[in-house]
Parts: sequence; structure tokens; C-alpha cells
Amino acid sequence: MKSRLILNLVLLLALVGLGLYAYLRPGEEQDPGIAVSQLERSDVVRVTIERGTKMDIEMAQRDGRWLMLRPYQTRVEPLQLARLLDLTEATASDVLPADNLARYGLDPPTARVTLNDQSFAFGNTNEITNEQYLARGDQIYLVRTFLGYNIPLDVTKLLSHKLLGESEKPVEFNFGDWQAVKNDKGAWSLQGKPPEADVDAPTADQLNVWAAEWNLASALAVQPFQGTPRGERIRIRLGNGSSATFRVLSRQPDVQLLRVEENMLYRLGTDAGGRLLDPYRVAAS
Repeated sequence: MKSRLILNLVLLLALVGLGLYAYLRPGEEQDPGIAVSQLERSDVVRVTIERGTKMDIEMAQRDGRWLMLRPYQTRVEPLQLARLLDLTEATASDVLPADNLARYGLDPPTARVTLNDQSFAFGNTNEITNEQYLARGDQIYLVRTFLGYNIPLDVTKLLSHKLLGESEKPVEFNFGDWQAVKNDKGAWSLQGKPPEADVDAPTADQLNVWAAEWNLASALAVQPFQGTPRGERIRIRLGNGSSATFRVLSRQPDVQLLRVEENMLYRLGTDAGGRLLDPYRVAAS
């Protein structure tokens, strides 16, 4: 019995020792891979995407904001842009000379992304390693496939779903018959003839909440608008001296708001969209 106890203690000490060794020993250094570009993410100010004749997109940073210049003039979805900028941090498992491009699906490429003046051409996927051929300069790199998947197939994926940009801070909403105005102390108040309601007028705090919802509002879907703008007009004066104009195209079965200067149609749910159009709904909640 005593010998078995000693044996168990020896085994226990051996396991503890192995655990400590595994924990304390220097870790094996992982291969960082081959850098595809020396371009820094923060230095990128222009992005273009080409997919043969099917897609031609240009985006640029202007005054700290990313805007789409072609084929539409509007704001860019930050998350989608960030995925494209992952190219600046791309690494490869192998590099080949840029010979016989057609063999790798690079003549012509399936897509081409240009960051500033650096072009990244995407080709076929290696069926053995499940990596994609990417050409830059006079070399071909084997990179992870997610970089190619980050390139949207539809231009609408790059359109911002936010009604207002990050730097667009409202100081006045003009609905025609009534206005919501922010004073120098940051408090909101209603002027004119607000919509009739069965609840008391919203307080300054409730109006602050309502105005903040405009800043945070994100559409369920966004698309370029085709047709003649009609419907109730909402003019929003912004703190930077500019303005944004919306048209209410629909309230049911969903709320559809057209941002006139960008010609973009935003679709929102009836609850979220309805609150934007009526601050009394915020007061009643």
C-alpha cells in the first residue's frame, strides 16, 4: 500500500514537472510570412476596384471622410473599406516570378484593387494549398483566400447604411411646419406647429435622445435612387455649416428616406424610421 502511494506521488510530481516545462519553455517562433507590401494602412487615401468591365469603383479620403467618387457620389461603409485595407498587412507563404500570368489566372485577373498607386491583381486559387495567387509588381504571391473574398461583388456593399456621416452633427431639423432647434447650450426645443399627439410635448432630454437617434440611425438596406424625388422634405442644418436634405418617400410598410444630395434611398423599419419622423413617439416610449 505504501509503495503504491509513493508511486502515485512520483507520477504526480512527474506530471507537474512536465506541465511546468511546457509552460516555461520558450515558445516556437511562428513564421511571419512574406510581406506583400510595405504600404501602411493609415497612408492609404485612394482605393479603386476593377472586375473586368463589370465593376469600376473609386473611393478617396476627403477631409478625414471616405467617399465614393465612382460610380456613385456618396459615403463609404467603414467596415467594408477596412476589409479592403487588410491588403496592407497581407503576408504570403511563397513568392514566384511573374511569368506565364495566364497559368495563375492573372491574364486577365479576376479582380484588381489599387491602394494609392500600388496595384494588387487577384487570380486563381491553388487547389492543393487553398491559397490565392496575387500579383504585385513583378512577383506573384500565394496569400490566404479571405483577401479575395473581401472584395465585394456588388457595389452596394460599399455604400454606407448610416443616414448621416460621423462628422455630420445636426443643429436644426426643419420639417416645414415645425422645427427642432439646438441652442448654444446644447439643448433642443420645438418651434412652429409640431404634429398633433396624445402625449405631452417631448422634454429637452427626450429631444436630445431623438436627435441622437438620427446620428445613430442605420438603414436595413440602401440603394441608388431612380426616379423623381417627391414627398415631405426634411432639411437638416449641420454643425459644420453644411446641410443634408431628405425626402420621405414612404411611411408604410417601411420607412423610405431619400438623401437628395447623394441620391441614395434608405429603408428603415416602421418603428425606428417612425421615431425619426416624429419626436412625440420618443416622448411616448
